Amino acid sequence: MGNPVEFAGNASDLHLGPASVTYNGKNLGYTLNDSVSIQIEQESTEILPDQSSLPVKDIITGMTLNVTMTLGEVTTANLDILPGFSGGTLSDPMGTDLLTEAKELILYPLSDGDPNVYTFPKASPMMTGPIQFARTTPQGLELNFKCYFDSAGGTALTVSQKSAE
Repeated sequence: MGNPVEFAGNASDLHLGPASVTYNGKNLGYTLNDSVSIQIEQESTEILPDQSSLPVKDIITGMTLNVTMTLGEVTTANLDILPGFSGGTLSDPMGTDLLTEAKELILYPLSDGDPNVYTFPKASPMMTGPIQFARTTPQGLELNFKCYFDSAGGTALTVSQKSAE
Protein backbone atom coordinates (compact mmCIF):
# COMPACT_ATOMS: atom_id res chain seq x y z
CA MET A 1 0.00 0.00 0.00
CA GLY A 2 1.36 3.41 -0.93
CA ASN A 3 1.81 6.37 1.35
CA PRO A 4 -0.12 9.57 0.67
CA VAL A 5 1.88 12.52 -0.55
CA GLU A 6 1.76 15.62 1.63
CA PHE A 7 -0.99 18.04 0.57
CA ALA A 8 0.43 20.80 -1.62
CA GLY A 9 -2.66 22.71 -2.84
CA ASN A 10 -2.31 26.36 -3.74
CA ALA A 11 -5.41 28.56 -3.38
CA SER A 12 -3.95 31.06 -5.87
CA ASP A 13 -4.31 28.38 -8.57
CA LEU A 14 -8.11 28.41 -8.20
CA HIS A 15 -9.52 30.57 -10.99
CA LEU A 16 -13.03 32.02 -11.11
CA GLY A 17 -14.93 34.21 -13.46
CA PRO A 18 -15.95 34.84 -17.05
CA ALA A 19 -13.74 35.08 -20.12
CA SER A 20 -13.48 37.40 -23.07
CA VAL A 21 -14.03 35.43 -26.29
CA THR A 22 -12.36 36.35 -29.59
CA TYR A 23 -13.07 34.43 -32.80
CA ASN A 24 -11.38 35.12 -36.13
CA GLY A 25 -9.99 38.40 -34.74
CA LYS A 26 -13.42 39.66 -33.54
CA ASN A 27 -14.50 39.94 -29.91
CA LEU A 28 -17.91 38.28 -29.45
CA GLY A 29 -19.04 40.37 -26.47
CA TYR A 30 -20.45 39.25 -23.14
CA THR A 31 -21.04 35.64 -22.15
CA LEU A 32 -23.73 34.57 -19.68
CA ASN A 33 -23.79 32.58 -16.45
CA ASP A 34 -20.10 31.56 -16.28
CA SER A 35 -20.87 29.54 -19.38
CA VAL A 36 -17.41 29.26 -21.00
CA SER A 37 -16.17 25.68 -20.71
CA ILE A 38 -13.39 23.59 -22.30
CA GLN A 39 -14.02 19.85 -22.69
CA ILE A 40 -11.28 17.45 -23.78
CA GLU A 41 -12.28 13.82 -24.20
CA GLN A 42 -9.70 11.18 -25.06
CA GLU A 43 -10.38 7.59 -26.09
CA SER A 44 -7.96 4.70 -25.87
CA THR A 45 -7.71 1.16 -27.21
CA GLU A 46 -6.12 -1.61 -25.21
CA ILE A 47 -3.78 -3.90 -27.14
CA LEU A 48 -4.44 -7.47 -25.97
CA PRO A 49 -2.32 -10.34 -27.33
CA ASP A 50 -4.08 -13.68 -27.86
CA GLN A 51 -1.94 -15.29 -25.17
CA SER A 52 -2.81 -12.87 -22.34
CA SER A 53 -5.84 -11.38 -20.66
CA LEU A 54 -3.85 -8.30 -19.65
CA PRO A 55 -3.17 -5.43 -22.03
CA VAL A 56 0.42 -4.85 -23.17
CA LYS A 57 -0.37 -1.28 -24.28
CA ASP A 58 -3.19 1.23 -24.02
CA ILE A 59 -2.99 3.66 -26.94
CA ILE A 60 -4.87 6.93 -27.39
CA THR A 61 -6.89 6.45 -30.58
CA GLY A 62 -9.27 9.39 -30.53
CA MET A 63 -9.81 12.81 -29.06
CA THR A 64 -12.43 15.52 -29.20
CA LEU A 65 -11.92 19.09 -28.01
CA ASN A 66 -14.89 21.41 -27.61
CA VAL A 67 -15.42 24.86 -26.15
CA THR A 68 -18.99 25.69 -25.12
CA MET A 69 -20.46 29.03 -24.13
CA THR A 70 -23.59 31.14 -24.14
CA LEU A 71 -23.10 34.53 -25.76
CA GLY A 72 -25.21 37.23 -24.14
CA GLU A 73 -25.29 39.36 -27.24
CA VAL A 74 -27.52 37.86 -29.93
CA THR A 75 -26.54 40.13 -32.82
CA THR A 76 -26.44 39.73 -36.58
CA ALA A 77 -22.63 39.83 -36.42
CA ASN A 78 -22.55 37.00 -33.85
CA LEU A 79 -25.05 34.92 -35.83
CA ASP A 80 -22.93 35.42 -38.94
CA ILE A 81 -20.03 33.40 -37.45
CA LEU A 82 -22.27 30.30 -37.72
CA PRO A 83 -22.25 28.10 -40.83
CA GLY A 84 -24.99 29.14 -43.23
CA PHE A 85 -25.59 32.61 -41.75
CA SER A 86 -24.94 35.77 -43.76
CA GLY A 87 -26.37 39.18 -42.93
CA GLY A 88 -28.57 37.52 -40.28
CA THR A 89 -30.19 35.18 -42.82
CA LEU A 90 -29.79 31.43 -42.47
CA SER A 91 -29.27 29.51 -45.70
CA ASP A 92 -28.81 25.76 -46.01
CA PRO A 93 -25.41 24.93 -44.42
CA MET A 94 -25.49 21.25 -45.42
CA GLY A 95 -22.16 20.14 -46.84
CA THR A 96 -20.16 22.89 -45.11
CA ASP A 97 -16.65 21.63 -44.30
CA LEU A 98 -16.15 22.80 -40.71
CA LEU A 99 -12.44 21.95 -40.77
CA THR A 100 -11.80 24.15 -43.82
CA GLU A 101 -13.83 26.99 -42.29
CA ALA A 102 -12.14 26.77 -38.86
CA LYS A 103 -10.60 29.96 -37.46
CA GLU A 104 -8.63 30.94 -34.34
CA LEU A 105 -10.52 31.06 -31.02
CA ILE A 106 -9.01 32.85 -27.99
CA LEU A 107 -10.33 32.71 -24.41
CA TYR A 108 -8.98 35.48 -22.19
CA PRO A 109 -10.15 35.13 -18.56
CA LEU A 110 -11.24 38.49 -17.15
CA SER A 111 -10.18 37.66 -13.59
CA ASP A 112 -6.86 39.19 -12.57
CA GLY A 113 -6.27 36.00 -10.60
CA ASP A 114 -6.19 33.83 -13.73
CA PRO A 115 -2.93 34.41 -15.63
CA ASN A 116 -3.75 32.11 -18.57
CA VAL A 117 -4.82 32.73 -22.16
CA TYR A 118 -6.27 29.76 -24.07
CA THR A 119 -5.71 29.73 -27.83
CA PHE A 120 -7.29 27.21 -30.21
CA PRO A 121 -5.74 27.67 -33.69
CA LYS A 122 -8.64 25.99 -35.53
CA ALA A 123 -12.20 26.08 -34.22
CA SER A 124 -15.61 26.00 -35.88
CA PRO A 125 -18.77 27.25 -34.15
CA MET A 126 -22.12 25.49 -34.19
CA MET A 127 -25.34 26.57 -32.49
CA THR A 128 -26.36 24.06 -29.81
CA GLY A 129 -29.50 25.43 -28.19
CA PRO A 130 -32.49 27.71 -28.52
CA ILE A 131 -32.63 31.48 -28.48
CA GLN A 132 -35.14 31.89 -25.70
CA PHE A 133 -37.68 34.64 -25.16
CA ALA A 134 -38.30 34.59 -21.41
CA ARG A 135 -39.18 37.27 -18.86
CA THR A 136 -36.55 36.33 -16.30
CA THR A 137 -33.70 34.90 -18.35
CA PRO A 138 -31.45 36.95 -20.62
CA GLN A 139 -31.55 35.91 -24.24
CA GLY A 140 -28.43 34.00 -25.24
CA LEU A 141 -26.76 32.26 -28.15
CA GLU A 142 -25.60 28.77 -27.09
CA LEU A 143 -22.49 27.78 -29.05
CA ASN A 144 -20.17 24.82 -29.28
CA PHE A 145 -16.80 25.42 -30.93
CA LYS A 146 -15.41 22.17 -32.28
CA CYS A 147 -11.62 22.47 -32.17
CA TYR A 148 -9.09 20.79 -34.46
CA PHE A 149 -5.34 20.28 -34.63
CA ASP A 150 -3.72 22.97 -36.77
CA SER A 151 -1.77 20.33 -38.73
CA ALA A 152 -0.78 16.67 -38.51
CA GLY A 153 1.22 16.35 -35.31
CA GLY A 154 0.43 19.99 -34.52
CA THR A 155 -1.41 21.70 -31.69
CA ALA A 156 -5.10 22.08 -30.85
CA LEU A 157 -4.69 24.19 -27.70
CA THR A 158 -1.98 26.45 -26.33
CA VAL A 159 -2.17 27.78 -22.77
CA SER A 160 0.06 30.83 -22.40
CA GLN A 161 0.47 33.65 -19.89
CA LYS A 162 -1.27 37.00 -20.20
CA SER A 163 1.14 39.71 -21.27
CA ALA A 164 2.01 42.42 -18.73
CA GLU A 165 0.14 45.65 -19.36
